Amino acid sequence: MPIITLTSDYGPERFYAGILRGALLAAVPDANVVDLTHDVRKYKSSDAALILRSCVKHFPKGTIHMIAVSTEATAETPHRIVRIEDQYFIGADTGVFHLIFGKEPDAVFDLSNMMADYDYPTFPERSIFVPAAAHLARGGIPELLGRPASLASSKSLLKPVYADHVLTGHVIYIDGYGNCITDIDQKLFKEVGTDRSFVIVMRSSRSDIRKIHTRYSEVPVGDSVAIFNHLGLLEIAVNRAAPTDGNVGASGLLGIKLDDVIRIEFAQ
Repeated sequence: MPIITLTSDYGPERFYAGILRGALLAAVPDANVVDLTHDVRKYKSSDAALILRSCVKHFPKGTIHMIAVSTEATAETPHRIVRIEDQYFIGADTGVFHLIFGKEPDAVFDLSNMMADYDYPTFPERSIFVPAAAHLARGGIPELLGRPASLASSKSLLKPVYADHVLTGHVIYIDGYGNCITDIDQKLFKEVGTDRSFVIVMRSSRSDIRKIHTRYSEVPVGDSVAIFNHLGLLEIAVNRAAPTDGNVGASGLLGIKLDDVIRIEFAQ
């Protein structure tokens, strides 16, 4: 049974996802269509990349991933099929493919001259991505859809910087619980920290964090906590924080926003 995943920034307008699901099942009745998320920030390919990076390792070889974020094809962002680690990714080359794994893919195919199912210039997910995914799901080879190509965009994110005993990173994702995921990974933290004491600086000194825990529940309910999550990235959370006036988790209760700077000061 072929597996096709959907990742989009549709948000509440999920009837677009319904159209894609229906078209995929009409073309490949035995397909298993999986919705990864439709809550990516509008046009934020970097968010889509982080979600896919987190999820794809849990899917079997041959899985096909449709990326419905910033899908308009331009000279700078052409439509591509990309094969990475025996899985396929279909989308516009906004830099998202490189961000998923941070390395060159195994193969890239151009979809610029592919015959569309429908003439929907504003909805290429339906007219281009669905027939491409269906072809692959039926066992077709990508060479029949487009010529071998290379990535047009090699996007990179801001990276953590260490200087003067301070490691500075950024918040790159906030989940539905208000947990704030940063770009500081465990390996870098250990390399620069060398087992020294530290403080993760919050807006209020009462919320400063001086220890890395392995579980949220290792601190009292309502306290801030830092862990390294399943991606090995530093995550700042508030243990079982009840929503207050619409504020949720570390984002709402500690005032942390996307792209905010996170400072870790190590003892000298």
